Amino acid sequence: MSSFYLANRTVEPFSELGILGPNQKIADYPTRVFTGQNFTLYLYVGNHEGKVTYYLVLTKVGNMSSLSNDNVTLSVPAIASYGMVLLNNQTYLKPITLNISHPGTNVKLVFELWVYQANLSSFIYDHRQNQLYLNVTGSSI
Repeated sequence: MSSFYLANRTVEPFSELGILGPNQKIADYPTRVFTGQNFTLYLYVGNHEGKVTYYLVLTKVGNMSSLSNDNVTLSVPAIASYGMVLLNNQTYLKPITLNISHPGTNVKLVFELWVYQANLSSFIYDHRQNQLYLNVTGSSI
């Protein structure tokens, strides 16, 4: 097969999910926030699937004992969701503002990547997630 035919083909399709700190880097994440206080992170999603893809990122709150990983979604309702349609090789980087309403130590903030499957008419978990641990203390007032 000539390289002309391979030039427009994605050999190993994949998606990217990243959570960046307030300075748009993989650093400087908050470690302590106050209950109900807004804080900003940056959501990054990259499409290398070889086709237009509809993504949904769910943000959930758990604790250290909450089971969640690339194979298991966190079994709690989402506190926020972000949808986007990306062309192949397109990326999405947007600030997201969050707040957590209950205090806790080592609160697990989970970001799960879901992809829309037209043949199923629903989103399926894409086995990608990011986690951030925070200490959430009472009001700063």
